[in-house]
Amino acid sequence: MNKFSISTFIFLGFCLNICLLIFLPDSSNTVNLVIRLTGVIGLIWLIYFYFEFLGIEADQNQENRDTSSLLINIENLDNSAKSQFSELIELTFTAIKDLNNNFEIAFYIIDPNSKKYILKNSTSEYFVSQLSMESAIVKKVLVSNDLSILYQKDSPEGWNNLFKNKSWRGSECAIIQPLLYNKNTAGFVIVRSEHFSDINAKDRLLIKNLSDIISLSIEDLDILDRTITQSKDRSQIFNLLTEIDLSHSESEILNKFRNILHYFFNYDCLTISMIDDSEKKATIKLIDGIKKNLPKNNEFNINGTINGLPYTKKTLINSSNNIFNLFRFSSKENFTVSTNNFIGVPIYIDEKLWGAIMLESFSKETFKESDEKLLLLIVRAMQASMLWHTEYQNMYENAIKDGLTGLLNHKTFIDRSGEEIERARRFQHHLVFLMYDLDKFKRINDTLGHPYGDYVISTTAKIIKDNVRSIDLVARYGGEEFAVVLVNTNTEAAMTVAQRIVDNIADHNFNMGDKEVNMTISSGLSEYPNDSDRLSDLIQFADEGLYKTKDAGGNGVTIYHTIAN
Repeated sequence: MNKFSISTFIFLGFCLNICLLIFLPDSSNTVNLVIRLTGVIGLIWLIYFYFEFLGIEADQNQENRDTSSLLINIENLDNSAKSQFSELIELTFTAIKDLNNNFEIAFYIIDPNSKKYILKNSTSEYFVSQLSMESAIVKKVLVSNDLSILYQKDSPEGWNNLFKNKSWRGSECAIIQPLLYNKNTAGFVIVRSEHFSDINAKDRLLIKNLSDIISLSIEDLDILDRTITQSKDRSQIFNLLTEIDLSHSESEILNKFRNILHYFFNYDCLTISMIDDSEKKATIKLIDGIKKNLPKNNEFNINGTINGLPYTKKTLINSSNNIFNLFRFSSKENFTVSTNNFIGVPIYIDEKLWGAIMLESFSKETFKESDEKLLLLIVRAMQASMLWHTEYQNMYENAIKDGLTGLLNHKTFIDRSGEEIERARRFQHHLVFLMYDLDKFKRINDTLGHPYGDYVISTTAKIIKDNVRSIDLVARYGGEEFAVVLVNTNTEAAMTVAQRIVDNIADHNFNMGDKEVNMTISSGLSEYPNDSDRLSDLIQFADEGLYKTKDAGGNGVTIYHTIAN
């Protein structure tokens, strides 16, 4: 039955039922009652059928949509743009592997021509090379357009479509996060784990956020590609963008953009500033060119200044706007805007006003319209890069740090400790390992509740952190356990630090609300290389010292070699 006949059937049935209900005389006659009841039921059924028909039609339209509009062809991008995109994918994979080195990861992206999702990158040979839009996994993701979890034991056929040459045990789990472009599914990031228990809520959130960054990059690269295609400077911009490493600091990224701006503009002064939380002042983050008469602490008011104009106007501004009698940063300067030409643009990161760029020239020739378009383009690239950088840093921090205390997590501590041992071996330095464990902590959770227990743990973490140097490693090892590595330190010096931490915790009043308790902590100490040159031994020996302290009543420090000899 075609679309017309179905619609006609529904319409005629609807009219017949309405007629029956309106024109049938009121009566207690059983036949009339049955007819009325049938009419009501029929009307309900027709309404239901109609909406079901509309839903089917909508689903068909969704399935038959033109996939060529979903995504730019990554392969057609400038080589530098492809390189930048590939780097972002590699960073994503690295961040996910940092969560669990056993995770297997794959990245699929749609091919508009074949209407299939093609494998672009993976950490395993077991992922299939392509996925049809008709596959069960793809349909599952297309329907939700959000993070999906697939269990092998529940969907063996789905697994067979996704993986090849792999024998399954039934405990496997995979996270599938779509990559969106223009609100359509342009691709997927798939993370597989040997056991479903290995993927927790924090992992899922991180994978989702990382995938969102890739989605943002796809859209931004598309816009950049289409815009720069019209410019002779296309390859130069992309080449310079490719040099940007998202793992670098904010200042390093801004310096890269200074190089880009210096290449394209003949300015006398470049200022990049960032607005403060009050949105009344801004701080200079980078200045190139004239640096005299800088404001105190590099802060300036956004009202009444040239550099504040992009903030107050919230759009591109230049000296042709007939804005005069404004100072660059403050009234203490000896020249105003009337003596120079300028062009400025606000910078938005994740739709929030972040900062501004200002270019100044002391020549008589004003900035051209082409300069405005080029600056807007570069600012868009900067916004995308800063957003990627911010998100990457946030997720990197989440991946390496404990969520409650902000200290290094167990895995990161082990990795960093290994690096410190290698460094100590190379430079012939000493290292000291300290293990800490709060005494009788269980009673806190049992009597005062877990929120109070979390407060005690986070406060203890701060006390430990405040009593060591920035170069030292401090981690939440697990539960109420903490681990410290004192870099380039011997046992004698470390003992002073270890005991100070023990004393400070014993002297601290832990109070939250109307509840107050006193806590003590036990510690054990081992030294590289005198006790061992192996990481596992040093941790074990420090642990043995810790439990020797606990056996003696707690609230102290035990040096391992004093009990080993």
